[in-house]
Amino acid sequence: MDASPLAESPAPPPHPFVQKLRMHREFFHRTLECFRDEDANCRVTPEAMTAAGQVLHAAAAIEFFLSGLFGVFEGWSLMSQRPPGFVDMSWTEGANTSPEARNTSPDVQEAGRSLKKALELFDRSMDSASAMFGARTMEELTQVPLPPTPFFPPWFTAAHVFEIMIDHTAHHRGALTQYARFLGREPKIPYFDMAEALHEAMLMAGRESGAEAPAAASR
Repeated sequence: MDASPLAESPAPPPHPFVQKLRMHREFFHRTLECFRDEDANCRVTPEAMTAAGQVLHAAAAIEFFLSGLFGVFEGWSLMSQRPPGFVDMSWTEGANTSPEARNTSPDVQEAGRSLKKALELFDRSMDSASAMFGARTMEELTQVPLPPTPFFPPWFTAAHVFEIMIDHTAHHRGALTQYARFLGREPKIPYFDMAEALHEAMLMAGRESGAEAPAAASR
């Protein structure tokens, strides 16, 4: 009998949606690296959400989409307690109220004063998203239409809702970049470890050197 050790089976590739969630979590964290914890209450206008509120809003929206798709789950926000479906519009009654104003739990109240804590709750929401999407097959997510809803076209699937959820997160990540500039901080490009100012300077240097001329001439 051959006593040589059996070759280990290669690990299965990560679920595509889980892989994308990990990537967007990294983008969000990188955008927030330039902030200080005391920046939590910064507002760019008197009517705007605070910086911490932006993070909490993005996280609560993730839980809104998750409960809408999959039903009640153990989240940190009130959005996690909604029944499945996108028909009940009662959530809009508090849509313009910050999550920390709607939820009196100590964790959420602390997160309204601390960007570090707000980011912890964001990560909890992303963990829930990874677990819930990762437990479904790609066929379930991409081929089964949603129940009828006034929110989305009749051909929408969970995969389409996933893309809206990710896009909404990116929207608030972009807003936080503007908060950072307002505070005089130096935000990074979310996609790799480089300051935005350096990236813009490199682009300008490329234009001035004529590096983009061939592409322009080929149009």
